[in-house]
Amino acid sequence: MSGKRPSLAENMRALAEAPAPVPSAPSPPPVAAPAPSTEKQTKDVAERPKGFYAATRAGKKKATATLSTEAHRQLKLLAVDHGGVEALLIEAINDLFRKHGKEPIA
Repeated sequence: MSGKRPSLAENMRALAEAPAPVPSAPSPPPVAAPAPSTEKQTKDVAERPKGFYAATRAGKKKATATLSTEAHRQLKLLAVDHGGVEALLIEAINDLFRKHGKEPIA
């Protein structure tokens, strides 16, 4: 085995100079689709959702909090035994609502 790597430039030059392979059967010419109207494109973009949303999250909003590393770890450990982080957070938010005399609707 030689110590020199093959030159990428030489390989590309050889490929460029090599005759093009002949296709076995002629391909039909591409058919250009008519361009959709700009009005329809604008309407489609406005109606399309910006991302995927599960049906269970329809009409809901997200709330986030920044936690210390230890608090995050503790939350994840509790979540293992109690149905996940989301279930714990919903329970905590409902407890907060009750504490402040509000209906637990989370």
